[in-house]
Amino acid sequence: MDILIDSHCHLIRATRSLIAWGTTLHVAIEYLSTLPTRDIVDQLRGQQVSCLGGNEEHHVGASSQLWEMATSITERIQKDVPDARQPTLGTIYIVALLQVTKADRSALLHAFDRALQSGARAPASRDANDLTG
Repeated sequence: MDILIDSHCHLIRATRSLIAWGTTLHVAIEYLSTLPTRDIVDQLRGQQVSCLGGNEEHHVGASSQLWEMATSITERIQKDVPDARQPTLGTIYIVALLQVTKADRSALLHAFDRALQSGARAPASRDANDLTG
């Protein structure tokens, strides 16, 4: 849960937009999909990832395209690195979220734009009644 919160806050700061939780996960997957397969596999094998999984699921209201994108990453891993164990989608989501705070701001903003174009919920719009000024 902390990884999602950290990634969400980081993305809000990077985009200067109030975004939905599911949009954060969508952006994370968009960004992860741009990384070389070997880098993703290295992250999957890392000690940090193995400690973060659990039995509890959390639903964040992401678009239907998110599942397809995450599945395509697992299939790419299976194809490009056949000796690697195919990861679960939950593990892919964790690895993707871990990358958000490490990502270059420009690459993250490009992933944000792609996520919005592929169905992620758009940020809340500001109006004259906003308290943020």
